[in-house]
Amino acid sequence: MKTTFAKETHELHQTASGAIYTVDVWTYEPSTYSQTIYLQAGLHGIEITGIPVLFEMMRIIEEYQPTHKIIVVPCSNPMGLDSQIMGVQTGYNNIHTNQQNCYNWNRISHLSHTPSIEGNWIRFLLELSQTSEIIVDLHTAGMEASPHIYSHQSQIEEAKQFGIPNIIAWKEVSTSFSDTCYARGQRAFTLELSQSRQVTPRLIERSLNYLKNYFGWHTLKAETRVWNQHNALVRWLAPAGGILSWSVKAGEYLQQGEVAGKLYTKQSILPLIVPQSGLFLLKNPIHAPHQHQEIGKLLIES
Repeated sequence: MKTTFAKETHELHQTASGAIYTVDVWTYEPSTYSQTIYLQAGLHGIEITGIPVLFEMMRIIEEYQPTHKIIVVPCSNPMGLDSQIMGVQTGYNNIHTNQQNCYNWNRISHLSHTPSIEGNWIRFLLELSQTSEIIVDLHTAGMEASPHIYSHQSQIEEAKQFGIPNIIAWKEVSTSFSDTCYARGQRAFTLELSQSRQVTPRLIERSLNYLKNYFGWHTLKAETRVWNQHNALVRWLAPAGGILSWSVKAGEYLQQGEVAGKLYTKQSILPLIVPQSGLFLLKNPIHAPHQHQEIGKLLIES
């Protein structure tokens, strides 16, 4: 008999107005299996590409009938997804339920022992993923980004199986969801699939191919490059305040001193100069930066 996904709905909390926030958990469980894989998306409310990707991935899993148990949480953060200002997704930080502290949703694993809304939510996800050998957390990055994956240095070879162009290898554990899972002995990966706040058929298909590649159902021919997070990942800061107009795209290799755009300041029009040679990893979603505000990230030769 064909194995299919079963859905369970879990209530997180109820607001003062009576709105109930829930998380749907889909489980594919064959009669016998050797390991469990946990797939999650939507931890940040603005990072929405992974949600349709996982719904499409569940259809593919049912078609291929793998021998793993697979837990899928397409929309892991209903509070973040519901955070909008004038129709624009804003759920990177927790302004919906915590306007004063504005916790980064992916940096609050340390709150799992507290009885707060944030603590109850992250504790639920950590407990849900506790028995899985493999954790795959889908994210997106910035206004424009070159796909990349964060992996511990010891798991680089497995990370290459996704076929994502860039692997950023880290050593020190942070309080992110994937890092927390790694610290408790799991193989854990954070995939940055595309830019945030935008979903297109092309982005969904490309992102699906990364997951299919990991499962062995697709062959990506793109070369994967490994970068050391500590030495290679560099913040690009605005040299002055003004209105930013880019003339380069994420994914391009830029040379130090090259002009990458213009800054329209109160006094003049300034060329935006590339600070160091390297791969332009992502643009931040900022159009009017202040002086020294981060406008992007580069990966440089270490």
